[in-house]
Amino acid sequence: MNHDKNYGNKIYEVLINLRIVKYSTIVAFLTFITCTALGYIVAQFDPDGYSIIQNYLSDMGSINHTPWPYFPVIGNIITSFLLIPTVLYMHSLLAPLSQHAQNISNPRIIIGIIGAFWMLAGLFGRLVLGIFTEDVSMRIHWYCTVLEFAGLTLGGIFFGIIIAYYKTLLPKLLGFYMIFVPTILAIIAFGQGLQPLEEWILTFSIIAYLFIGGIMVLKHINNELASE
Repeated sequence: MNHDKNYGNKIYEVLINLRIVKYSTIVAFLTFITCTALGYIVAQFDPDGYSIIQNYLSDMGSINHTPWPYFPVIGNIITSFLLIPTVLYMHSLLAPLSQHAQNISNPRIIIGIIGAFWMLAGLFGRLVLGIFTEDVSMRIHWYCTVLEFAGLTLGGIFFGIIIAYYKTLLPKLLGFYMIFVPTILAIIAFGQGLQPLEEWILTFSIIAYLFIGGIMVLKHINNELASE
């Protein structure tokens, strides 16, 4: 049992290594931007056209809506996988375990663990979306869509609570944004049956806090590396 625990700790320490977090975060963001932009451009060549008003984000991964649906597939899988170290490192900053920090309260640790769990669940949902596209299984695709939005919204709420309530390297305004904006948009979107434009808005409300938080974490990592 102790051997397994030590092995798990070693994997965790590798994943939150500063250089691994730095480069995985950068590649994840660049992959998302590139694949989304290319997917949108290619989808314009579909005979029926493509727009954020009439088409879901996932439609870019369906042969029924684009001549080449693989950019979003590649983007979902790579981005979700590479953001795992980012989420784990952010968790280590927001709510480090007691053996690494003396003055961290138990509620903060619990909230951080819950937030990390939901963040990882959301990333898992997005990763599986890249495998089970609309063309493969619409039912699994829908379940994973719900898991993605629920996970990243709930994860944002719990991480946002820590940022808003406790002193961290991230601004409290970002914490309040993470708590309220995606949550309100998710309630509106799913309450009305998740229309295409609402999905786009909800997606980018989540991407916004991931980008802002990620950039600030990268700045912190660069400072840490510079001081080594």
